[in-house]
Formats: sequence, structure tokens, C-alpha cells
Amino acid sequence: MSPIGRKKCMLELVLHRLKCRQCSVLWWPTLPFMIGTHRFVRSFALTVLDMLRFSTIRSVAEYLGVGWDLVNNIHKERLQFLYRKIPLHEVSTIGIDEFSFKEGHHYMTVVTDLDTGRVLHAVEGKGKEDIRPFLETLAVKGGKLQAVAMDMSSAYFSAVIETLPGVDIVFDRFHIMSLMNQAIDEFRRDHQKELDVLGQQTLKGSRFLLLQNYDSLAPDRKARLDALLQVNSPLFIIHSMKEQLRLFWEKVDYKEAEQFLAVWCRDAMNSGIKALARVGKTLGGYRTGLLNYTSSTESPVEPWRAS
Repeated sequence: MSPIGRKKCMLELVLHRLKCRQCSVLWWPTLPFMIGTHRFVRSFALTVLDMLRFSTIRSVAEYLGVGWDLVNNIHKERLQFLYRKIPLHEVSTIGIDEFSFKEGHHYMTVVTDLDTGRVLHAVEGKGKEDIRPFLETLAVKGGKLQAVAMDMSSAYFSAVIETLPGVDIVFDRFHIMSLMNQAIDEFRRDHQKELDVLGQQTLKGSRFLLLQNYDSLAPDRKARLDALLQVNSPLFIIHSMKEQLRLFWEKVDYKEAEQFLAVWCRDAMNSGIKALARVGKTLGGYRTGLLNYTSSTESPVEPWRAS
């Protein structure tokens, strides 16, 4: 039973199997406060599920004084009940992403409904063949699917265009800006090695100043960044290009966004900064997936084509 405070409460029952006099079939009686043949009552399971909304499985188990596996099984059965039938025919936009678990290179791929936030599918691995079976199911049942948001993974990209050829691919803002920030961090490290002792000291501790959005910096940190960029021209260029790229997601007109991206990629590739040039080349090659982010009735998004 559910505990009273930290005090355990136990319910002791003596049950007898029932026997049909006509067919001699034996069965256990059904009790409304129990869940099947489990050795806990329904109110205990509800208490566990309520606590799991704001705590971990291990913490809930320790608080209730039960085994981790019991809490985990209650949670698992609830998830199986909720996700046994997912209405894929109502899904219009999905997101595909991966996350690491355990130690080493262990990944899981998660597909979510971007309109509701509901997890539609999860599978171990992040390869093309890992995600393909679910996408094939979605191709049959997801008649309203319009767009797939994801990072620039070649495995995901290949799986989507093969199984969902009529669906728009959209590369999300988070991964694009993450790619840009990686380029800044790479350039900062390489550039710091080339400077003299004074220059290295000036650049030391500037990582988070460069990676944060300029308009979100506190006044004192913004002043420090301004002083740094004034004396370091290459750093000024790559940081300015990062801030300009953020403006892409403010474009709502397809033609305007297309022109903006073309100019940005050209300037990046002609900047003379290798890390920045690579980002420009990458985004130029994936321009359709980026432009799918915009909505325009005058210039509809054209089908994906490699470039």
C-alpha cells in the first residue's frame, strides 16, 4: 500500500482460488484495488507514478523503501500502456535526434512529434538501418506528415529521402549554430597557439564570450568582448559571421532567406579562415534543408536535391 509519510503500510490478504462447479476451471478473484496479479495495490502504483514526475527511479525506490526494479517495472508498464497505440495518422512534423547513454559510443535515436512533444519511437543506435523500419511504417500510416527536422547526419538524411521522398527535410537551428560554435572554438584554439605570450593571455578565458549570443551578454562581459575583437581582426570576422548567421532565422520570405544564405556562404568561404570556410561550404551544400525552415507561398520549397 501507499506509505503514510515515511512509514510503510502493508495489506495482508488471504485469497482463495475459485472453481467453477460446471467446468472445473480455476481462477483467482479480481480485486478492484489490485493490478492484475501484482503484489502491490493500485494506489501504490499511482504514488510511484506521481513521484516519478519530479524524481528519478532510484530516488523514488529509496524513499519508498522498495527495490529499484519494482519502481522501474511500474514505470515501464505505464509507458507501454500509453504508447501501445500511437496515432501516426495525425502526425504532421517530426524531429529526429540522437543522444548518448552509458560510457563510450552508445547512442539511441529518438523520434518525437514536434506539435505535441510526444515520443513516437526510440531505438538503440544512430545508423540508417536503425531508423529505417520506423520511417517505413510512418510512410504508410503518416498520411499528414509534412516535414522532418533533424541535424545534418548523413545516415538520417539518407533514410528519410529513401523512405519519405515527398516530405520536406529541415535542418534545425540548434544544430546549425552548434556547427558554427564548433568552428569558432576550433579557430580560437588554433589561433591561440600562433600568438605570442601577451596575445595568449589576452585570448585566455574568452571561450564563453565568443560562444554566447552577443545580445545576451552582461554589459561588463560585452565590453570585454568588444575590446578583444578590436585588437584581433580574424576573431572579429568569425564572431561577426556567427552573429549574422543568427539573423537567417528571422527571414520569413523564401527569396530573401535564399539570397541571405547565398551571400553568407560566399563570404564565409572567401574569409580566409579555414574553419569558417568549411561551415560556409557545408551550409551551401545543405541549403535546401535550411531554406525549408522558411515559409513562402510565392516560392514553394522544391524537392531535395544534392548539391
